[in-house]
This record gives sequence, structure tokens and C-alpha cells, in this order.
Amino acid sequence: DEAEKLGLKIIMYDAGEHKNVAKQVAQMEDLIANKVDVICIVPGTTVTAMAQIDQAVAAGIPVVNVNIMSDNPKVLGRIRSDDYEQGRLQGEFIVKALNSKGNVVMMSGVSGNSAFINRAKGFHDYVAKHPDIKILSEQWTPNATDRGLKLMEDWSQTFPKIDAVYSGADRLAIGAAQALLAQGKKPGQVVITTIDYNDDTERFVREGWISAAMAQTPVTMGRWGIRVALLALAKQPIPDKLFTPMYVVTKDNADKVDISAVRQPKGWRPPL
Repeated sequence: DEAEKLGLKIIMYDAGEHKNVAKQVAQMEDLIANKVDVICIVPGTTVTAMAQIDQAVAAGIPVVNVNIMSDNPKVLGRIRSDDYEQGRLQGEFIVKALNSKGNVVMMSGVSGNSAFINRAKGFHDYVAKHPDIKILSEQWTPNATDRGLKLMEDWSQTFPKIDAVYSGADRLAIGAAQALLAQGKKPGQVVITTIDYNDDTERFVREGWISAAMAQTPVTMGRWGIRVALLALAKQPIPDKLFTPMYVVTKDNADKVDISAVRQPKGWRPPL
């Protein structure tokens, strides 16, 4: 609706999951062949469609980068959350909750993806300052509930004591919480932090299973992406990077979060 307000027509492609690299490459090639005026891309990985971004720019089509950062230096805007800060905030929350001493496991998320890489780095850098916080294991894995559940089950059998779980994204955290529930744990007995804030995540936060969620504002990312696209068409100056706002959500402040910047309205789906 930001595009509609600004008089732009949207052609929208969705490759599905991060792993669907070939599909996204084909979509980029279609857009270039159709001679669109500007492209906004959320690449599946940092290196997805690198050649196609080069081709678009060579054809005079600006490419605006949103959410997942491309390694291609020719993209514009670089609109995203500060992923490093999100990871650092998770570290800060866990260290405080554990009084600077305890055992942590890390479900770091999708490998080769800038958002997950920077989140994990922010967490590692903060926790490294607290030597009594021990990282027992770190696994890179797709962001899926069943993967989070299985990892938590395996770790619970391997390690006698786990005090906290770092999660790179919320479906992993939900899986971890489900595993702990099945084991008879109580909400908050193991501290779980995560990123993103979908409907299920909100429920788990309000119930205390997820102790804190770093809520991005992807609706704002989309709006800013369209505004940068318009600036690119007008050949106006564009900042090198644009960080969108985020919230640290707990059950204590869940009622105060502006959900309109975090999630689409109920029942709304983008036209493809």
C-alpha cells in the first residue's frame, strides 16, 4: 500500500524459502527481461543473484536491497534491522537473567544468510565478556519449528543442565519451547530469547515460554524499500544503510508494542 500511495505499480515475486536460490535467480531474470524500472530484492542468501544484480544495474535498473544483505556492492539502500544489535541484546538479556553464570545453547539459524550471521556475532561478542556464561553447542539450521524441537530434544539428552537458549529466529524458539513443555519444564525455567514476533511467538511470550523476542519492523522495511525505490528512480541521494526500529518484547510490555509495524493485518496477503 506504500507503493499505491506513491503512485508505483508493483510486480511481486516470492521464491518461498531461503533455500530456493534458483527460483529467485529466475525471477530476477524475468524482471530484467520485462524491463522494470526498479527492483527491490530480499535475497535468499548474501550471494544469491549476484550476477543478476550486475545485469540489472548494467541495464539501467536500480536494485534496492531489503532485509537480507547482498554481498553485491551495487545494491542501494541496504534497509534492515541492525542484526548485530539484535544478537547483542539477546546476549545482554540472557546474561542478566542468569546473573552472569550459566549454560547456553545456540540455534543460530540459516547458514550463509547475513541476518543470522550478524545476529550470532552480536551474541557471541557480548557473551564473550562474561566468562561464566558457557556456550555448550551452536547449530546452524533452517528456521523451522520441527528443527528447533529436535535440536532441543537432542541437547537435553546430551547436556545435564541447560539454562538458556539463543535462537536466531522465532520458529526455532517455538520448537525449543515445545520440547521443554513436553519434558515437563515450567515457563521461564529455561530462558529462551529469539528474533521476530509472529502470532505464535506472541502467545509464547505472553505465556512466559519465550522470555524475550527482538521484534523487527518488517512492515516498515517494506515501506522504506518503496521510498528508496522512488528516490532511485528520481536519481536522488540514498544513504548507504538504513536501520529500521525494533522492540525488545517480554510478557511485561507485550501490550505496548505497535504491531502495525511488525505484522500485516489479519487475513492480508500480498498480491503475487
